[in-house]
Amino acid sequence: MKNLLLIILLSAFVTAKDTVSNVNSYNTNVVVRPVNDDIEVITFVEVFNRNLQFIKVKEGFESSFEVTVSLLSKDSNKLFKTTFSDSINVKNFSETVKMSKPRIIVNKFLIPYGEFDINFSLKDLDTKLVGKKQTKVPSKNLPSNRHIKIFEPIFVIHKDGDWNFGLDRYPLNLNKIASKDGFIEFYQYIYFEEKGEYLINISLVSEDGKWEKSFIEKVTSNNIEKLIKAPLKGIETSNLKIKVDISKDNNVISKSFPIKLKNDTLIFSNKSNISKALNQMNYILDSDEKKELRNLKNSEKENFFKKVWAKRDPDLTTKENELMEEYYRRVNFSEENFSRGSSQGWRSDMGMIYILFGKPDDIVKSMNPQQSYNFETWYYFQINEEFVFIDEYGFGNFRLRTQFLN
Repeated sequence: MKNLLLIILLSAFVTAKDTVSNVNSYNTNVVVRPVNDDIEVITFVEVFNRNLQFIKVKEGFESSFEVTVSLLSKDSNKLFKTTFSDSINVKNFSETVKMSKPRIIVNKFLIPYGEFDINFSLKDLDTKLVGKKQTKVPSKNLPSNRHIKIFEPIFVIHKDGDWNFGLDRYPLNLNKIASKDGFIEFYQYIYFEEKGEYLINISLVSEDGKWEKSFIEKVTSNNIEKLIKAPLKGIETSNLKIKVDISKDNNVISKSFPIKLKNDTLIFSNKSNISKALNQMNYILDSDEKKELRNLKNSEKENFFKKVWAKRDPDLTTKENELMEEYYRRVNFSEENFSRGSSQGWRSDMGMIYILFGKPDDIVKSMNPQQSYNFETWYYFQINEEFVFIDEYGFGNFRLRTQFLN
Protein backbone atom coordinates (compact mmCIF):
# COMPACT_ATOMS: atom_id res chain seq x y z
CA MET A 1 0.00 0.00 0.00
CA LYS A 2 2.83 2.42 0.90
CA ASN A 3 4.57 1.78 -2.42
CA LEU A 4 1.30 2.54 -4.20
CA LEU A 5 0.94 5.79 -2.24
CA LEU A 6 4.47 6.82 -3.17
CA ILE A 7 3.67 6.24 -6.85
CA ILE A 8 0.47 8.27 -6.46
CA LEU A 9 2.34 11.08 -4.70
CA LEU A 10 5.04 11.15 -7.37
CA SER A 11 2.40 11.13 -10.12
CA ALA A 12 0.52 13.99 -8.51
CA PHE A 13 3.79 15.84 -7.98
CA VAL A 14 4.49 15.70 -11.72
CA THR A 15 0.96 16.37 -12.98
CA ALA A 16 -0.94 18.58 -10.54
CA LYS A 17 0.40 22.14 -10.59
CA ASP A 18 -0.99 24.88 -8.34
CA THR A 19 -0.24 27.92 -10.51
CA VAL A 20 -1.67 30.45 -8.06
CA SER A 21 0.69 29.26 -5.34
CA ASN A 22 3.66 28.49 -7.59
CA VAL A 23 3.93 31.94 -9.14
CA ASN A 24 4.64 33.28 -5.65
CA SER A 25 7.32 30.72 -4.77
CA TYR A 26 10.23 32.17 -6.75
CA ASN A 27 13.32 33.16 -4.76
CA THR A 28 14.74 36.64 -4.23
CA ASN A 29 17.88 37.90 -2.54
CA VAL A 30 19.28 41.39 -1.93
CA VAL A 31 22.87 42.19 -1.00
CA VAL A 32 24.45 45.55 -0.26
CA ARG A 33 28.06 46.72 -0.40
CA PRO A 34 29.79 50.13 -0.30
CA VAL A 35 31.01 51.98 -3.39
CA ASN A 36 32.82 55.17 -2.34
CA ASP A 37 30.21 57.16 -0.37
CA ASP A 38 27.23 55.36 -1.93
CA ILE A 39 25.91 51.81 -1.67
CA GLU A 40 25.51 49.28 -4.43
CA VAL A 41 22.34 47.19 -4.23
CA ILE A 42 22.43 43.90 -6.13
CA THR A 43 19.20 41.91 -6.53
CA PHE A 44 18.79 38.29 -7.54
CA VAL A 45 15.55 36.70 -8.74
CA GLU A 46 15.49 32.92 -9.22
CA VAL A 47 12.65 31.74 -11.47
CA PHE A 48 12.08 27.99 -11.41
CA ASN A 49 10.20 26.03 -14.05
CA ARG A 50 7.61 25.10 -11.44
CA ASN A 51 6.74 28.78 -10.90
CA LEU A 52 5.25 28.99 -14.40
CA GLN A 53 2.56 27.43 -16.56
CA PHE A 54 3.96 25.71 -19.67
CA ILE A 55 2.13 25.43 -22.99
CA LYS A 56 2.55 22.56 -25.44
CA VAL A 57 4.41 23.64 -28.56
CA LYS A 58 5.74 21.74 -31.54
CA GLU A 59 9.18 21.01 -30.06
CA GLY A 60 8.05 20.43 -26.46
CA PHE A 61 6.77 22.92 -23.86
CA GLU A 62 7.21 26.68 -23.52
CA SER A 63 6.57 29.32 -20.89
CA SER A 64 7.02 33.10 -20.98
CA PHE A 65 7.51 35.39 -18.01
CA GLU A 66 8.33 38.94 -16.97
CA VAL A 67 10.31 40.03 -13.91
CA THR A 68 10.05 43.60 -12.62
CA VAL A 69 12.30 45.04 -9.90
CA SER A 70 11.52 48.47 -8.43
CA LEU A 71 13.68 50.27 -5.91
CA LEU A 72 11.99 52.88 -3.71
CA SER A 73 13.41 55.44 -1.33
CA LYS A 74 12.34 55.89 2.30
CA ASP A 75 9.52 58.23 1.26
CA SER A 76 8.31 55.73 -1.40
CA ASN A 77 9.67 57.70 -4.34
CA LYS A 78 10.71 55.37 -7.14
CA LEU A 79 14.46 55.47 -7.65
CA PHE A 80 14.81 52.75 -10.28
CA LYS A 81 12.62 50.29 -12.15
CA THR A 82 13.75 47.57 -14.51
CA THR A 83 11.80 44.89 -16.38
CA PHE A 84 13.13 41.70 -17.90
CA SER A 85 11.20 39.31 -20.16
CA ASP A 86 12.21 35.84 -21.27
CA SER A 87 10.88 32.42 -22.19
CA ILE A 88 11.82 28.89 -21.13
CA ASN A 89 11.67 25.92 -23.49
CA VAL A 90 11.87 22.29 -22.37
CA LYS A 91 11.45 19.03 -24.23
CA ASN A 92 9.73 16.88 -21.59
CA PHE A 93 6.70 17.59 -19.40
CA SER A 94 8.54 16.38 -16.28
CA GLU A 95 10.95 19.30 -16.71
CA THR A 96 8.11 21.83 -16.36
CA VAL A 97 7.80 21.11 -12.61
CA LYS A 98 11.48 21.13 -11.71
CA MET A 99 12.76 23.17 -8.78
CA SER A 100 16.39 23.04 -9.88
CA LYS A 101 18.54 25.09 -12.25
CA PRO A 102 16.49 28.32 -12.05
CA ARG A 103 16.67 31.17 -14.52
CA ILE A 104 18.52 33.90 -12.56
CA ILE A 105 17.96 37.60 -13.20
CA VAL A 106 20.53 39.98 -11.68
CA ASN A 107 20.22 43.77 -11.37
CA LYS A 108 22.54 46.39 -9.86
CA PHE A 109 21.58 49.81 -8.49
CA LEU A 110 23.85 52.55 -7.14
CA ILE A 111 22.04 54.75 -4.63
CA PRO A 112 22.82 57.24 -1.85
CA TYR A 113 23.42 55.73 1.58
CA GLY A 114 20.10 55.22 3.40
CA GLU A 115 17.14 52.91 3.86
CA PHE A 116 15.11 51.69 0.89
CA ASP A 117 12.51 49.14 -0.25
CA ILE A 118 12.63 46.77 -3.20
CA ASN A 119 9.47 45.46 -4.87
CA PHE A 120 9.67 42.29 -6.95
CA SER A 121 7.05 40.86 -9.28
CA LEU A 122 7.00 37.75 -11.43
CA LYS A 123 4.32 37.69 -14.12
CA ASP A 124 3.41 34.53 -15.99
CA LEU A 125 2.69 35.93 -19.46
CA ASP A 126 0.50 32.95 -20.36
CA THR A 127 -1.79 32.80 -17.30
CA LYS A 128 -1.36 36.54 -16.45
CA LEU A 129 -0.87 35.56 -12.80
CA VAL A 130 1.51 37.79 -10.83
CA GLY A 131 3.55 36.93 -7.74
CA LYS A 132 4.66 39.95 -5.69
CA LYS A 133 7.30 40.25 -2.98
CA GLN A 134 8.91 43.09 -1.07
CA THR A 135 12.23 43.46 0.72
CA LYS A 136 12.66 46.30 3.19
CA VAL A 137 16.14 47.50 4.10
CA PRO A 138 15.67 49.95 7.01
CA SER A 139 18.51 52.13 8.24
CA LYS A 140 18.95 49.86 11.28
CA ASN A 141 20.09 47.09 8.90
CA LEU A 142 22.84 49.33 7.51
CA PRO A 143 26.06 50.23 9.34
CA SER A 144 25.48 53.33 11.47
CA ASN A 145 28.96 54.35 12.59
CA ARG A 146 30.10 57.56 10.97
CA HIS A 147 33.80 56.88 10.49
CA ILE A 148 33.88 53.10 9.98
CA LYS A 149 30.96 51.14 8.53
CA ILE A 150 31.06 47.34 8.84
CA PHE A 151 28.65 45.83 6.30
CA GLU A 152 26.76 42.58 6.63
CA PRO A 153 28.93 39.70 5.33
CA ILE A 154 27.93 38.33 1.93
CA PHE A 155 28.19 34.54 1.90
CA VAL A 156 28.86 32.81 -1.40
CA ILE A 157 28.78 29.32 -2.85
CA HIS A 158 30.13 27.91 -6.10
CA LYS A 159 27.77 28.36 -9.05
CA ASP A 160 28.98 28.61 -12.63
CA GLY A 161 28.79 32.17 -13.93
CA ASP A 162 29.77 35.74 -13.18
CA TRP A 163 27.62 37.01 -10.31
CA ASN A 164 29.55 40.21 -9.46
CA PHE A 165 31.53 38.51 -6.68
CA GLY A 166 34.32 36.87 -8.57
CA LEU A 167 33.93 34.09 -11.10
CA ASP A 168 31.57 31.28 -10.04
CA ARG A 169 30.78 32.82 -6.61
CA TYR A 170 27.04 33.20 -6.01
CA PRO A 171 25.67 35.12 -2.99
CA LEU A 172 23.40 33.43 -0.46
CA ASN A 173 20.65 34.59 1.85
CA LEU A 174 22.03 35.11 5.36
CA ASN A 175 19.58 32.52 6.73
CA LYS A 176 20.42 29.89 4.10
CA ILE A 177 24.19 29.66 4.28
CA ALA A 178 25.66 26.52 2.77
CA SER A 179 29.02 25.00 3.59
CA LYS A 180 31.33 23.12 1.27
CA ASP A 181 34.00 20.63 2.33
CA GLY A 182 33.68 21.85 5.91
CA PHE A 183 34.17 25.56 5.09
CA ILE A 184 32.00 28.63 4.69
CA GLU A 185 33.10 31.46 2.40
CA PHE A 186 32.06 35.11 2.59
CA TYR A 187 33.01 38.62 1.56
CA GLN A 188 33.45 41.23 4.26
CA TYR A 189 33.08 44.87 3.18
CA ILE A 190 34.18 47.80 5.34
CA TYR A 191 33.92 51.54 4.69
CA PHE A 192 36.59 53.84 6.14
CA GLU A 193 36.15 57.60 6.24
CA GLU A 194 39.78 58.09 7.27
CA LYS A 195 42.77 56.43 5.64
CA GLY A 196 45.46 54.83 7.78
CA GLU A 197 46.60 51.54 9.29
CA TYR A 198 44.01 49.38 11.04
CA LEU A 199 44.08 46.03 12.83
CA ILE A 200 41.15 43.90 11.63
CA ASN A 201 40.02 40.70 13.33
CA ILE A 202 37.30 38.54 11.77
CA SER A 203 36.05 35.57 13.78
CA LEU A 204 33.50 32.77 13.52
CA VAL A 205 32.07 32.28 17.01
CA SER A 206 29.78 29.69 18.59
CA GLU A 207 28.92 28.84 22.20
CA ASP A 208 31.80 26.42 22.56
CA GLY A 209 34.29 27.27 19.80
CA LYS A 210 35.94 30.03 17.85
CA TRP A 211 37.96 30.53 14.67
CA GLU A 212 39.57 33.87 13.92
CA LYS A 213 41.81 35.61 11.45
CA SER A 214 43.69 38.88 12.09
CA PHE A 215 45.53 41.14 9.69
CA ILE A 216 46.84 44.67 9.45
CA GLU A 217 45.25 46.68 6.65
CA LYS A 218 46.78 49.85 5.21
CA VAL A 219 43.67 51.66 4.02
CA THR A 220 44.34 53.87 1.00
CA SER A 221 40.76 54.16 -0.30
CA ASN A 222 37.35 54.34 1.35
CA ASN A 223 36.36 50.70 0.94
CA ILE A 224 38.08 47.36 1.46
CA GLU A 225 36.87 43.91 0.45
CA LYS A 226 38.08 40.69 2.10
CA LEU A 227 37.22 37.16 0.98
CA ILE A 228 37.22 34.92 4.06
CA LYS A 229 37.18 31.13 4.10
CA ALA A 230 36.37 29.87 7.60
CA PRO A 231 36.53 26.21 8.71
CA LEU A 232 33.63 24.70 10.66
CA LYS A 233 35.68 21.94 12.31
CA GLY A 234 35.34 22.13 16.07
CA ILE A 235 32.58 24.74 15.84
CA GLU A 236 29.04 24.12 17.12
CA THR A 237 26.93 25.07 14.11
CA SER A 238 23.52 25.58 15.76
CA ASN A 239 24.32 29.03 17.20
CA LEU A 240 26.83 30.92 15.06
CA LYS A 241 27.83 34.51 14.47
CA ILE A 242 30.43 36.43 12.52
CA LYS A 243 32.24 39.04 14.62
CA VAL A 244 34.32 41.86 13.12
CA ASP A 245 36.64 43.94 15.32
CA ILE A 246 38.54 46.97 13.97
CA SER A 247 41.08 48.81 16.10
CA LYS A 248 43.25 51.90 15.62
CA ASP A 249 45.01 53.99 18.27
CA ASN A 250 43.42 51.93 21.09
CA ASN A 251 39.91 52.58 19.73
CA VAL A 252 37.90 49.48 18.86
CA ILE A 253 34.73 49.17 16.79
CA SER A 254 32.93 45.80 16.77
CA LYS A 255 29.97 44.35 14.94
CA SER A 256 28.39 40.88 15.16
CA PHE A 257 26.13 39.12 12.65
CA PRO A 258 24.10 36.02 13.66
CA ILE A 259 24.06 33.45 10.86
CA LYS A 260 22.19 30.21 10.19
CA LEU A 261 23.64 27.25 8.32
CA LYS A 262 21.57 25.29 5.87
CA ASN A 263 21.51 21.57 6.57
CA ASP A 264 22.26 19.31 3.60
CA THR A 265 18.64 18.21 3.68
CA LEU A 266 16.58 20.64 5.74
CA ILE A 267 17.28 23.34 8.29
CA PHE A 268 16.80 21.82 11.74
CA SER A 269 17.23 24.15 14.68
CA ASN A 270 16.70 21.37 17.24
CA LYS A 271 15.99 17.67 17.65
CA SER A 272 12.23 18.17 18.02
CA ASN A 273 12.08 19.55 14.46
CA ILE A 274 13.59 16.32 13.14
CA SER A 275 11.09 14.22 15.06
CA LYS A 276 8.23 16.37 13.77
CA ALA A 277 9.42 16.06 10.15
CA LEU A 278 9.65 12.27 10.55
CA ASN A 279 6.16 12.08 12.08
CA GLN A 280 4.84 13.99 9.08
CA MET A 281 6.21 11.24 6.80
CA ASN A 282 3.65 8.85 8.26
CA TYR A 283 1.72 8.63 4.98
CA ILE A 284 4.63 7.24 2.97
CA LEU A 285 6.81 5.32 5.44
CA ASP A 286 6.48 1.57 4.98
CA SER A 287 6.00 -0.84 7.91
CA ASP A 288 9.71 -1.71 8.16
CA GLU A 289 10.70 1.95 8.23
CA LYS A 290 8.11 2.70 10.92
CA LYS A 291 9.44 -0.15 13.01
CA GLU A 292 13.02 1.10 12.59
CA LEU A 293 11.98 4.62 13.50
CA ARG A 294 10.32 3.49 16.74
CA ASN A 295 13.62 1.96 17.91
CA LEU A 296 15.85 4.94 17.05
CA LYS A 297 17.63 7.17 19.53
CA ASN A 298 17.20 10.91 19.04
CA SER A 299 20.81 11.17 17.84
CA GLU A 300 20.09 8.68 15.03
CA LYS A 301 16.96 10.34 13.63
CA GLU A 302 18.62 12.87 11.32
CA ASN A 303 20.62 10.18 9.48
CA PHE A 304 17.47 8.06 9.22
CA PHE A 305 15.61 11.03 7.75
CA LYS A 306 18.28 11.53 5.10
CA LYS A 307 18.35 7.82 4.28
CA VAL A 308 14.61 7.38 3.74
CA TRP A 309 14.33 10.47 1.57
CA ALA A 310 17.43 9.52 -0.44
CA LYS A 311 15.57 6.32 -1.42
CA ARG A 312 12.70 8.45 -2.71
CA ASP A 313 14.72 11.00 -4.68
CA PRO A 314 13.06 11.15 -8.14
CA ASP A 315 16.03 12.76 -9.92
CA LEU A 316 19.54 11.80 -8.80
CA THR A 317 21.11 14.16 -11.35
CA THR A 318 20.08 17.21 -9.26
CA LYS A 319 21.29 18.32 -5.84
CA GLU A 320 17.72 18.93 -4.66
CA ASN A 321 15.28 16.22 -3.67
CA GLU A 322 12.30 17.66 -5.52
CA LEU A 323 9.83 15.12 -4.11
CA MET A 324 10.85 15.87 -0.53
CA GLU A 325 10.55 19.61 -1.07
CA GLU A 326 7.10 19.21 -2.65
CA TYR A 327 5.99 16.87 0.14
CA TYR A 328 6.82 19.36 2.90
CA ARG A 329 5.40 22.26 0.90
CA ARG A 330 2.10 20.38 0.97
CA VAL A 331 2.51 19.63 4.68
CA ASN A 332 2.99 23.34 5.39
CA PHE A 333 -0.04 24.22 3.23
CA SER A 334 -2.12 21.67 5.18
CA GLU A 335 -0.97 23.12 8.50
CA GLU A 336 -1.97 26.62 7.41
CA ASN A 337 -5.34 25.71 5.89
CA PHE A 338 -6.73 22.60 7.61
CA SER A 339 -5.73 23.03 11.28
CA ARG A 340 -8.66 23.29 13.70
CA GLY A 341 -7.94 24.30 17.29
CA SER A 342 -5.27 21.96 18.66
CA SER A 343 -5.76 19.52 15.77
CA GLN A 344 -2.84 19.62 13.33
CA GLY A 345 -3.75 20.26 9.70
CA TRP A 346 -1.44 17.64 8.26
CA ARG A 347 -3.19 14.95 10.35
CA SER A 348 -6.67 15.90 9.07
CA ASP A 349 -8.39 13.97 6.28
CA MET A 350 -8.17 16.97 3.96
CA GLY A 351 -4.51 17.41 4.85
CA MET A 352 -3.77 13.75 4.14
CA ILE A 353 -5.40 13.87 0.69
CA TYR A 354 -3.76 17.20 -0.18
CA ILE A 355 -0.32 15.89 0.84
CA LEU A 356 -0.72 12.72 -1.21
CA PHE A 357 -2.46 14.14 -4.29
CA GLY A 358 -1.79 17.90 -4.30
CA LYS A 359 -4.31 20.57 -5.26
CA PRO A 360 -7.58 19.16 -6.66
CA ASP A 361 -8.43 19.85 -10.29
CA ASP A 362 -11.92 20.89 -9.14
CA ILE A 363 -13.83 21.33 -5.87
CA VAL A 364 -17.62 21.17 -5.50
CA LYS A 365 -19.18 22.41 -2.24
CA SER A 366 -22.72 21.28 -1.37
CA MET A 367 -25.22 20.89 1.50
CA ASN A 368 -27.45 17.98 2.36
CA PRO A 369 -30.85 19.69 2.97
CA GLN A 370 -32.36 16.72 4.84
CA GLN A 371 -29.54 16.20 7.33
CA SER A 372 -28.18 19.79 7.27
CA TYR A 373 -24.49 19.04 6.86
CA ASN A 374 -21.97 20.43 4.40
CA PHE A 375 -19.77 18.36 2.19
CA GLU A 376 -17.02 18.93 -0.34
CA THR A 377 -15.97 16.78 -3.26
CA TRP A 378 -12.42 16.98 -4.55
CA TYR A 379 -11.84 15.81 -8.12
CA TYR A 380 -8.52 14.64 -9.56
CA PHE A 381 -9.07 14.13 -13.26
CA GLN A 382 -5.50 13.13 -14.09
CA ILE A 383 -5.71 10.03 -11.89
CA ASN A 384 -9.49 9.52 -12.12
CA GLU A 385 -10.12 9.90 -8.38
CA GLU A 386 -12.62 11.82 -6.28
CA PHE A 387 -12.86 12.27 -2.49
CA VAL A 388 -15.95 13.33 -0.55
CA PHE A 389 -15.51 15.15 2.79
CA ILE A 390 -18.42 15.64 5.22
CA ASP A 391 -18.70 18.34 7.90
CA GLU A 392 -21.21 16.49 10.01
CA TYR A 393 -21.47 18.95 12.91
CA GLY A 394 -20.93 22.27 11.13
CA PHE A 395 -17.61 23.18 12.79
CA GLY A 396 -15.44 22.92 9.67
CA ASN A 397 -14.06 19.50 10.65
CA PHE A 398 -14.42 17.74 7.29
CA ARG A 399 -13.94 13.96 7.40
CA LEU A 400 -13.69 11.53 4.50
CA ARG A 401 -16.98 9.77 3.81
CA THR A 402 -15.05 6.60 2.92
CA GLN A 403 -11.89 5.68 4.80
CA PHE A 404 -8.82 5.91 2.62
CA LEU A 405 -5.96 4.66 4.82
CA ASN A 406 -6.23 2.07 7.56
